[in-house]
Amino acid sequence: MDFLLRCNSLKCRRQLNDRAVVTTCSHIFCIACSEALGLASANVSNRICPACEMQLSNPDDAVATQLNPTEDYKTSVLSGLSPSIILECAGRGLSFYSYQTTQEIVYQEYLAKTLADKYNTLSGQMDNVIHDANTEIASLRDKLQGESSDQRALEKQNRELADALRKKSKTEAQTRHLYNALKRQQLAGGIELAAEYDAENVVQ
Repeated sequence: MDFLLRCNSLKCRRQLNDRAVVTTCSHIFCIACSEALGLASANVSNRICPACEMQLSNPDDAVATQLNPTEDYKTSVLSGLSPSIILECAGRGLSFYSYQTTQEIVYQEYLAKTLADKYNTLSGQMDNVIHDANTEIASLRDKLQGESSDQRALEKQNRELADALRKKSKTEAQTRHLYNALKRQQLAGGIELAAEYDAENVVQ
């Protein structure tokens, strides 16, 4: 599987499949970035590679190229050149590809390291959150156990108060019953005296 070229603008890095702009400093950019970064400027004296800041003063230092050329183009592009020039062009093309591959490996390694560092940081933060959560849960569990103990104590006290109330109610009922009996007895005694008094008056 061929290595996939990507735009060397770190803010872009889109995959390049069709046309692109290549530089003599072995960098490559998509057409949109090359226009935005000034590589397509007609004033070649002010062109600077956005990747390495190399001065691109010659017209051929940054040129647009077809990444998937036609068969006719591939047939004619090197035709007429001497074998040494063809081999030199091929060598430079392979060097470009090797440089791009190396840069992509470096980028992916840095990306992996950055993600690993962020993962470790997030993992540490997560461990702290879990520790704090476990501490809070343990505190709430202890508090719940304390509240349960208090609830059982209050339930016991409530039962004791209910028993005491029933006993007092029973005692009160007995006292009221005795009071009513004594009251009836006293009333009966008063009626007997009144009856004896009335009987004596009748006799007289």
